[in-house]
Amino acid sequence: MKKSEMKEEEKTIGNITVEINEDAYRGVNMLKAELSAKKGKALTWDEFFELQLNMERKKKDLTSWLYTLGIFVAVTFILMFPFFIGAPLAAMAMLPVFILIGLIVAFFSAYVLTSWTLRGIKPFENAPPEILKSFKELSRKAGLEKQPELMIAETPEINAMAYVCLSGDRVCVTKGLMNAYQNENIAEDELNAILGHEIGHIKNRDCLKWSFVLSWVSIFDMIGTVCIIVGTAVSGIGVALEVGSSREEGGGIGMVMGIFGWVLLISGFIQKIIAKIASILAFHLSRKQEHAADMTGAELTSPEKMANALQRIKTLNKELVAKELAALPYADRWQLQPRNPSRIDKLFDTHPPMERRETELRTISKFL
Repeated sequence: MKKSEMKEEEKTIGNITVEINEDAYRGVNMLKAELSAKKGKALTWDEFFELQLNMERKKKDLTSWLYTLGIFVAVTFILMFPFFIGAPLAAMAMLPVFILIGLIVAFFSAYVLTSWTLRGIKPFENAPPEILKSFKELSRKAGLEKQPELMIAETPEINAMAYVCLSGDRVCVTKGLMNAYQNENIAEDELNAILGHEIGHIKNRDCLKWSFVLSWVSIFDMIGTVCIIVGTAVSGIGVALEVGSSREEGGGIGMVMGIFGWVLLISGFIQKIIAKIASILAFHLSRKQEHAADMTGAELTSPEKMANALQRIKTLNKELVAKELAALPYADRWQLQPRNPSRIDKLFDTHPPMERRETELRTISKFL
């Protein structure tokens, strides 16, 4: 390439000069030419890199859905273990039905049940103009077709969350977070990073994926609870019948009810234990989602700002006790869980350790 042509290429790329050897440049330029031929026009460097980024994002999105499906199948296998062992071919044939039921339950849970539970959260009608402007810009940069509605929860915690409903996506900030911003305890770019993180959850459809993976766990846990309640009642009635009547009068009905009740009770406990074990995989997925949302927040703002935002949340919330956060609706979706978990507890954490998230973001920032 002639020197004048190289200068022209640098101008096309932009004001930032990237050091690249001749072989690497030839390869990238060839790829750009191939894409230009497919598109039927000469792509600018901006268009070329935008196409590459979009392709990478689509790959990540596909990988995320496949990973979610894999976790769902693994969870289903754990829950249906006896069925898979006793009749493996029938179980595999039923897998599409399990997936369909899981999607139906997930859709209902994510879009109906969640919004009904959080119906007390109101739109943030008097949000600061600069925050509304930033929120709109972040949504645009994230490539969302429709901007989520900004909501506010009247709680003192410094936090934010994302959720979905039939009428659209929602990003919710707490009164405590906005008070911290207005009191200049949180900088605007840190607040934007927090919003970017939540927009990442919306973009990645994390609410639906999480509900999908957790669908059969929820079903089994609910069935287990019903079995325990019914089993306790039936066994209690059976014992009462046996105690209150002679063998001739009772005819052994009380004993039969007692045994049946105990079978229900034990099976209920077993189902809840199996559901708890299977949920470990679901919580693992949640931690992966939080990592991906951190990366989205970092991409929309910067890794350093995202790390600062996480550190700020941790610092401002350090005096919160776990029971206050646990009392919030859908506590597992909030950014911070202020406790010191054991190794077993960490298996059921929805968020990775805050220190690890900060460290990774600051490490990425060093290479920008």
